[in-house]
Amino acid sequence: MVSGLKSRVAIADIFLLITLCAPAAWPQDQGSESAAAEQELFRMINRDRTAAGLPELQWNEWLAQAAHKHAEEMARRDRLSHQFPGEAGLRDRIAATALRFSASGENVASGPTPSGINEEWMHSPGHRANILDPKYNAVGVAVARGIAGLYAVSDFAHALPALSANDVEGAVAIAINQVRARKKLPPLARQEDPELRRYACEVARKDSLNANSLLEWLGVSASLAFTDPDPANFGSHFRNLANVTISRAFAVGACFARSATYPEGTNWVVVAFY
Repeated sequence: MVSGLKSRVAIADIFLLITLCAPAAWPQDQGSESAAAEQELFRMINRDRTAAGLPELQWNEWLAQAAHKHAEEMARRDRLSHQFPGEAGLRDRIAATALRFSASGENVASGPTPSGINEEWMHSPGHRANILDPKYNAVGVAVARGIAGLYAVSDFAHALPALSANDVEGAVAIAINQVRARKKLPPLARQEDPELRRYACEVARKDSLNANSLLEWLGVSASLAFTDPDPANFGSHFRNLANVTISRAFAVGACFARSATYPEGTNWVVVAFY
């Protein structure tokens, strides 16, 4: 969810800001002022979450990087927007960083002070929903000064660990044998097949989950392909799968990739059962 709001600034206040903050002075003063405002907004966001019984958000530099670019663009144009002509949308701006994530949202506003901006956010249903959304675990805040005051951006996300293909494949193997353990079955033997990782990347390139061709491989009795950005959810793909209980062995391949269907990126996984 994205939402925007511009708080009103009296004409006298605007004149005072223009008089006291001439453009030539901004580069010298803006860095420390913006950094202090960003940290103040970050503290207030977590204060509001704590008051609502929610865990605090972790500061994320990748989200802050995406927020900074957008805040500077708003300040340059002296206008609020979630996306200007020629600018990427929120999800693509975050995806352009190295962050792996499964959900995102953004608050934008302008006003004379961080406390005023946060107060307006908390009195706006859309902004408040982003701040108090339990699915988010990370945030990056950016503040840039424009002619009319401070332009603020808070980018929220459910950030995920950046795992290697080996890590993801290992997590899948653990998930399979956890399902077997709950059924009081011994661990299923895992075989190594480097071709499966190549196949997972090919499935991602085609942006289509289709593991049927694996059945043509010698000795493969069944196959499964799925996507999931969060390793914590891997077990859900095997709970009701009969092949987990009747097979004698399995092999797994994984590839993290972005596609038209998953522009933020996801783990593409293929499993062969023997």
